[in-house]
Amino acid sequence: MHTRRFAASLSVLCATVALSAVAGCGSSSGSDEEGKAAGGTGAPSVSSFPKLTSATDKSLPVEAYLLTTEQEQQMADAENTLRERCMTRFGIAYRVPDVSLFTPKSITQFRYGVTDPDEVSGHGYKPAGSENAVVKPKPQELAPTAAMVLNGTTDPGVKPGSAAAKGGQDYNGRKVPAGGCIGEAKAKLGYSADQEPSKDGAPPIADKVNTDSWAKSYEDARVKAVFAKWSACMKEKGYTYADPMKAGDDPQWQQNALATTKEKQVASVDVACKEKYNVVGTWYAVDAAYQEQMIEQNAQALAEVKKTKEKQLKLMAEAL
Repeated sequence: MHTRRFAASLSVLCATVALSAVAGCGSSSGSDEEGKAAGGTGAPSVSSFPKLTSATDKSLPVEAYLLTTEQEQQMADAENTLRERCMTRFGIAYRVPDVSLFTPKSITQFRYGVTDPDEVSGHGYKPAGSENAVVKPKPQELAPTAAMVLNGTTDPGVKPGSAAAKGGQDYNGRKVPAGGCIGEAKAKLGYSADQEPSKDGAPPIADKVNTDSWAKSYEDARVKAVFAKWSACMKEKGYTYADPMKAGDDPQWQQNALATTKEKQVASVDVACKEKYNVVGTWYAVDAAYQEQMIEQNAQALAEVKKTKEKQLKLMAEAL
């Protein structure tokens, strides 16, 4: 089976499930006066802030419009299976390389930085298992004519499987489909020629809600307020960072494949300071509130997205 995995990054913007999950949690007080997003107005109000040490098991509203991590993996498997079947139809032995990359426990696991004290004590800002991640597997070498069948074009300036890859060439008495076998797989899964089901298949409007909510929440005054407390907490321990993302993205952590003693120490203090000032709970609540606001503003477009998602999942199930 072909498996799609995601290399973990502390600044990756990922989606998950509903704001209603916040309502039942214990909360700390917060002022609507603080609700103005930096550089803008109209920040949504948040009635309460859940006490959270981690958001791994939490969800965000936009998840209803995005594929889950498991569904994305299944979609990639379906796309690869359809490509291989198409190539077999032309008498070409072809297999998409297996990929084995680190998979987060959930797509919110690292949305607000590291949060697990046990994990960071052993791995710092590098999630356990991510050191063995394969970033880009080597593709199978194909003869030029076989590559034409796969890609739908022989023009190196045309993106394989795209609308510009017209297909129509003759190979072993068969006509190459539009976009080649790559394009055929996309079409059978309900994607347009210029979409990538296994890479960027998220609908633009849903993806924008997902990424914009994170960006807006990152600049929100309520989140900035707990960042300031977190930063002061870090400084007391001898570490100077303006916010958790800057700690996780410190260039010195990229110099070694495995976490150094210093990285583990910094990450451990990071997690402790987050817990002390409820950074995760505050950030999560504000992030979710922005998503609710944007979903309401784009309700009609997102309703269509949900219909398309359901159709694509049905096509995927049929392909597998």
